[in-house]
Amino acid sequence: MDDYILTIMDRAASGGAFVGGQCFACGGDPTTGLGEHIIPLWAQHRFDLLDKKLSLLNGTLIPYRKLTVPCCQKCNGGFLSNIEQEIIKFLQKPDFNNLSVRYAFGRWLCKIFIGILVKETTLLFDRSDPSKGSIISHDFLEEFTQAQFILQSARKRTIFHSLHGPHPFTIYMYRIEPDDDFGEFDFSTNLAGQSIAVRLGGVGVVFVNDGGLQYEVGPKGPLNLDGRRLHPLQFSEVSARIHYKAALRDATHLYTSFETPHELIVTQNAVRPFSHVRLAEGSMQIFRSWDDIECAHMIERYRPIKGPPVYDPSTGLFITSLSNNRGGIQSPKRFVRPRSQS
Repeated sequence: MDDYILTIMDRAASGGAFVGGQCFACGGDPTTGLGEHIIPLWAQHRFDLLDKKLSLLNGTLIPYRKLTVPCCQKCNGGFLSNIEQEIIKFLQKPDFNNLSVRYAFGRWLCKIFIGILVKETTLLFDRSDPSKGSIISHDFLEEFTQAQFILQSARKRTIFHSLHGPHPFTIYMYRIEPDDDFGEFDFSTNLAGQSIAVRLGGVGVVFVNDGGLQYEVGPKGPLNLDGRRLHPLQFSEVSARIHYKAALRDATHLYTSFETPHELIVTQNAVRPFSHVRLAEGSMQIFRSWDDIECAHMIERYRPIKGPPVYDPSTGLFITSLSNNRGGIQSPKRFVRPRSQS
């Protein structure tokens, strides 16, 4: 019965499964050893991350090399390894029109997202006061059941019937132009929107665990930039815009699934609004209202450098690193000064 994804997922998605330190990918007993590196070692070596640190939800920092979770040998050396190999192969020769690699990135980023959350269930919110408990509760992991579904779908042939686009999630990919001042790696998440963005050398990817709802807004993402070449600063702004939109989501989906020993079929049947707000034209609200000022603050939060305010309250004007007044992508030179001038 372990060959059935639905059985594995029920076990893995249960927050209580991790109280005893079970494998984060299947909920079974882990083998001895370091476990699974949430950011894989090949990426840590390639992008010089071993001693770099990730900020956790409580504001503390943890080195990427210590960012590990319990994992059994079967998962570590099996389907998780297969996902990693797809990502490595893509980075060697990027093909942005390859639909299957977008599924691979979706699964890989779900693995990273779930791994980080599992890690935070094992760490104290305040080490000086253990009574405050862990950074997040184990039960919170159950909110990410759909992310587990996407991850587990790598175990066998899975067919998704999606309402909004080609994937059961939102994913946008970008070509990144090199700039030594920004390095080759950047990473950001938004827990409220279940979104994650990563820049790996010449490739930038933003993923949202939303059933593909952002495709309803635009199949190519903010300003139709999917697949375009961006400066690292511009990628951070695109990521922030997607993170912000993800946090405004006001709906989920109703699913049905059917599984045989060889195949899993998952169908989105309907959109289920949370607040049941009806818009002027009669449709149900699936995103809360956009606020330019809130978005501006989020762009500043995710920006990898200190720069001018995105929103100037004295003039009411907004600054963007993306579009120019001719509808194209502007040069980021006006925002990025050479290091010798800083």
